[in-house]
This record gives sequence, C-alpha cells and structure tokens, in this order.
Amino acid sequence: MKKVLKIVGSVALAGLLLGVFVLLYSTVNRSTKWYFRVNGQVLVDGQTSGYMHANIDRTMLLVTRTDREKAETYLVPVADRAAILDCGEWSPIRFIPNPVGDGNPPCSALTNLAKTSDAPISSTLVRAGRFVSFSTASGKKIKAQW
Repeated sequence: MKKVLKIVGSVALAGLLLGVFVLLYSTVNRSTKWYFRVNGQVLVDGQTSGYMHANIDRTMLLVTRTDREKAETYLVPVADRAAILDCGEWSPIRFIPNPVGDGNPPCSALTNLAKTSDAPISSTLVRAGRFVSFSTASGKKIKAQW
C-alpha cells in the first residue's frame, strides 16, 4: 500500500511540475496573457454590480457584470479601436490571476456567437481617463472605472 501511494504521489508531482513548466513556457513565449484583478467598480445602470481584471499592459479589460443570475464577462479594449467581445459562458475567477491562452481564447467572436446572452454594442464604447462605458443589446449601460 505504501508503495502504491508513493507511485501515485510521484506521478501527481510530475504532472504538477509539467503543468507549471507549460504555463511558464507559454507566458515567456507570449502565447498566454495574464489578467489580474483591478481595484475599481463595475456599474450596471448606475448600480455597483461586478468586478474587472486587466492584462499586464492594461490595454485590455475583462469586465464582469454580476447583476443577473449568471455572471457575464466582456473583453474591452482600452487603448485601441477594436470591438468589444462577449465571453459567453466563461467568466474569470474573481480573486486570482487568470491565464488566457491565444490558442483557444474564451473571448473570441468565433467561439461565443451562439452563447451570448446580452451582447455589447461596440459603437457605444466610450473611453475616457480611467473609465470605459458601453451599452448592451438589452439597453443596459455598463461602466467600468478604476
């Protein structure tokens, strides 16, 4: 029994080390981007309801609204004129850093078309100072400020 536990522990440790190596390698090669929790507010129609994460360069925000039964996340570009993407059924974990790979990103137009519950309207995106705001298809106004 002791020998079996030792083998299982060794396999688990090897798997963990392999996972850490793959994550570090993909981060160094820039195929994985890290999003960290940002102190700030997400307002839905003026009511505080959500949280946000930003990438290391602070050029992209993951804005998560929690005013509905199921949380919904939007990928919002801060620095350029790209469109807002709805992340569909995926939402980042609230308090820990989130790695997002470019091989199968959770917020892409191709993977989440059918899963969108309240689509963002990119033409309403406003960027100013330390906030972004936009409207959704249901008429909700979302503002993220940090």
